[in-house]
Amino acid sequence: MKLFAVLLALALYAVTLVQCLSLPDPNAKCAMECDTTEFKAICAADDKGTTRTFRNLCVMKTENCLQNTSFQKISEKDCP
Repeated sequence: MKLFAVLLALALYAVTLVQCLSLPDPNAKCAMECDTTEFKAICAADDKGTTRTFRNLCVMKTENCLQNTSFQKISEKDCP
């Protein structure tokens, strides 16, 4: 009975270890950790001339990665 408990504990440990060492999430490359409380508004434009205000530069870069867009900062204030 004790042997069964030890083997069960080892099996659970092995499963947990494999999950921790598994391949990274493909979306993890976009998981930038932005300070969302930092408000340094920027105006950005994409290839098509669409403008958009972002909370800060990090948020813009993360959004570009997640949405496969190409916004670039054009000023350090809200877009008109």
